Amino acid sequence: MANDLRTKGIEIANEAVAADKAENYVDAINKYCKAAEYLLMATKYEKNPAMLKTIREKCLEYTQRAEALKEGVHGGGSARGKKKAAGGGGHEEEEEEDDDDPEPEPLTEEQLHKAEQEMEEELGKLVGMDSVKVQMRQLCKQLQLDIRRRQEGRGVLVTIRHMIFTGNPGVGKTTVSRLVAKLYHQLGFSSKDAVVEVQKGDLVAGFVNQTAMKTAKKIKEARGGILFVDEAYQLTQALQRGQSDFSGEAIDEMMKVMNESGRKAVTFVFAGYKEEMDAFLEYNAGLESRIKYSFNFADYTVAELVKICSMKMAAKGYQMTADASSGLQSMIETGTNQKLRSKYNGRLTDNLLQWASDEMNARLPLNATGEQLITLEKQDIEKAIKKFATSRPPQKKDPSLQGAGQVEQQLKMWDLSEYAPLFVRAGYRLLIDLLHLTEKDIRALGVNKDADVRRAAALVNRLKQDHRQMSYQMDALFIDPDTQDIRTWLEKRNLSEFTKLFEKHRIDFEVLGDLTYEDIKEMGVTEIGARRKVYRAIANWAEDREFKKSEAIRAKMLAQDQQTMQDDVGQRLGMLRKSLSTLPQQ
Repeated sequence: MANDLRTKGIEIANEAVAADKAENYVDAINKYCKAAEYLLMATKYEKNPAMLKTIREKCLEYTQRAEALKEGVHGGGSARGKKKAAGGGGHEEEEEEDDDDPEPEPLTEEQLHKAEQEMEEELGKLVGMDSVKVQMRQLCKQLQLDIRRRQEGRGVLVTIRHMIFTGNPGVGKTTVSRLVAKLYHQLGFSSKDAVVEVQKGDLVAGFVNQTAMKTAKKIKEARGGILFVDEAYQLTQALQRGQSDFSGEAIDEMMKVMNESGRKAVTFVFAGYKEEMDAFLEYNAGLESRIKYSFNFADYTVAELVKICSMKMAAKGYQMTADASSGLQSMIETGTNQKLRSKYNGRLTDNLLQWASDEMNARLPLNATGEQLITLEKQDIEKAIKKFATSRPPQKKDPSLQGAGQVEQQLKMWDLSEYAPLFVRAGYRLLIDLLHLTEKDIRALGVNKDADVRRAAALVNRLKQDHRQMSYQMDALFIDPDTQDIRTWLEKRNLSEFTKLFEKHRIDFEVLGDLTYEDIKEMGVTEIGARRKVYRAIANWAEDREFKKSEAIRAKMLAQDQQTMQDDVGQRLGMLRKSLSTLPQQ
């Protein structure tokens, strides 16, 4: 029992340290208290004097840290200023080691020149983007000057390096983010040149605290590189309408780490349409103060689209006849309009070439040879251009927009199809977005007929019922049908031969998931093969059960923990102090 309680206490302490580092101080206080409470309970069963001393020291350490944080959070001081190392087990030590990233060797003049030269070569491959190229050169120069300042032992005024990219789809925002990642890495400002691309659907979940977990996972994945948040404005559309939305958790999670510095810090690049991104920053003043660079990507001109077409054809080994090449610009100008070109930009050329290739294939005989197979004629392009009048290139897939199909389907079922564009344009792309609608919101969208408003309200109520039912089902998921008793559990995993051992050592489901490889050996499973088989079965079960359990009760536990923290954190700390004073001194 002492081992179980001690292990649980240390596990919670690791979570407390993680929350402390993330500056989530309210959560950290609660977990430090809970860790100390578990360890105090362990003292009632611990017989080893040396271990008792260690437990007491850990209890005192966690209590002191909780008190320091409480003073900073509730007393108006700075919790960060009171931050100090806190113990808790091997996990946090591993985190510290992971954070230990020594400065690289100073870059030579040759390395600086090479980085600049490679950047210029990459920029030379990009069509248009004149203002972006200027800003990239300015960025490179500033980083090089900061390197020289550091080499001379001088300070750097600003270490913020987050960015915002604005512009229509297909203008090269993702491409430039990769160039930035490469530049940061070459100049030693980041530990890797990777770009992790995410959108709302990759960060936001449907239940409390799941969003924070999803976002933290992506932040960890991007550590030392760039987290590229495409269509970032979608994170605040519901919030701007005054509705509750789990997207706020994603923003909070990102802001926690945006002030970090060092080669393993995450660089954030927020991207999207100009107008929407302006509203995004206006709503999130804290974000705007953390973003240093703003790049605006202009739409491609027709001449630039022609150049992109030529480059893509050359890359594939294709060519155009002379009249097709000379007339391409005129054909694009007359066959498309500015609205269409702005909507798709570079992606428009992909469809144009694909359709032109289809026309070429339809025109050529099966015995065509040589350059006939790779040469587009003017008539191929003319026919392809005409398809823009009846067809549209596919838009860039956006995970956060996939729910729009479900929204449209629901509206159709309730005879509200005519209002679907109004809902989707206003940002109601996911079914969960509809849960927050009131009758006033429905009318504000443009649903004016009373009968339609009533149907829309009925739809919302039905979705709320479904959502509640789903939550109840999740609450039940952690009660695994296999957990009737240990004997049944072992039988289902072909481990019946170990039933007596498990019963002898009183192994129940409360401690099963905490069993270690060494514990199984101490129980009497001495053969390596058998021991590994048992351990693997326990590990798989524990992982699956914990996932189901956390998904089902996370919201409830979080609410309880936060309420407990608000109501009695002072009382808990007082009780901890009193209990610690009664422990025997070693």
